[in-house]
Amino acid sequence: MSRKEIVGLVPVKGNSDRVLKKNTRPFGDTTLLDLKLSQLKKATGFSDIYVSSEDSEVLEIASSSGFLTHYRHPKYSTSEVPMSEVYSYIGSEIPGEHIAWINITNPLAGPEVYSLATGEYNEMSNNYDCLLSAFEIKDNIIFRGKPVNFPRSPWPRSQDLEPVYSLSFVVNIMRREKLIEWGSCVGESPYFFLLDQITSWDIDFPVDFEFCEWVYTKQKLESQGTKN
Repeated sequence: MSRKEIVGLVPVKGNSDRVLKKNTRPFGDTTLLDLKLSQLKKATGFSDIYVSSEDSEVLEIASSSGFLTHYRHPKYSTSEVPMSEVYSYIGSEIPGEHIAWINITNPLAGPEVYSLATGEYNEMSNNYDCLLSAFEIKDNIIFRGKPVNFPRSPWPRSQDLEPVYSLSFVVNIMRREKLIEWGSCVGESPYFFLLDQITSWDIDFPVDFEFCEWVYTKQKLESQGTKN
């Protein structure tokens, strides 16, 4: 089977609404941006990787690290523009047959995650139209007052609950033409690329930043201890 041309796309805002300058502020001994770029340098399966931002500092860091860059019109980095428009806009600006949308706010996902994702995308059946990173949740989920994954009676054991899946946005891969058409990374027949919840952890709020920074630092110290 021939390998697909997969272009990595790393969208990076210069600022964020909930965690000030989260992408370039200190994170352990690095930053979220520098960390993700260093992880992607070690990953396999990409023909090219672009960093898209409206921020000149972000683009300069990416370029000096050997990545291709895309200047994003500032209006597509505001909360006023729907995310669907952002997907379609950036997808139309980046070349490549397949796009891997990679967020830098999942710092605990290392190079092996992206290498495995591109490998699984190349091997997945044509019955699927996208690869979506996700993690399994086995909790009692209720939606609009009704149980989603368990019967009201008889009450099930927690280990017998039907799992539901949460999209983590560590990496989502799809045809570029579909990204533009859908204005979304979610197709009609997704292939779920399952990761554990820690690897999937996304930084939305300050507490997420602090937790991921603690885990990252702990993992690095443990790794250095093992090497020594």
